[in-house]
Amino acid sequence: MAQEKREYQGQQVRQDRQVQSDFQDRLAQILRERISENLFVRHLGIEFLELAEGYARARMPYKAELLNPYGFIHGGCLYSLADIVAGNAACMSGRYATTVSGIMNYLEPAVSSEFVYCEAGKLRVGAHLAVFEVRIWDERGKLLDSGEFTFFLSDQKVLSVPPHPL
Repeated sequence: MAQEKREYQGQQVRQDRQVQSDFQDRLAQILRERISENLFVRHLGIEFLELAEGYARARMPYKAELLNPYGFIHGGCLYSLADIVAGNAACMSGRYATTVSGIMNYLEPAVSSEFVYCEAGKLRVGAHLAVFEVRIWDERGKLLDSGEFTFFLSDQKVLSVPPHPL
């Protein structure tokens, strides 16, 4: 009897993991579709490379429209990249997230790189607030920026809300 119970529990755990994996895959698919339709994200040229529970990674091209007068990617564009990447990582909780606060440390200028890469990782997700750390690197692996963003997690579920019309 004990052996059968352990086998049943093991089977249930595997099924629960598969359901969670399917849920995360569907969330990522929906978010990718909505991200690709967003005009601001398209203007910045942001491309998501990975979306997972508590984590996201994306890249943004070095292009003339994003440069400041010194030839570096403008800090506002880098902040937007970090906010968008961390916000979508927060949405992988299954609920829409809106930015409460964000802090960026501009460590090095983003200059002469084909892309800059941003990663966001979960520090804490609670009932209503989620905190993520972000890092931005150039394609050579040089750390350019670091930051932390806090998001409010709304009651609106990502999988139950129709996309916003353009």
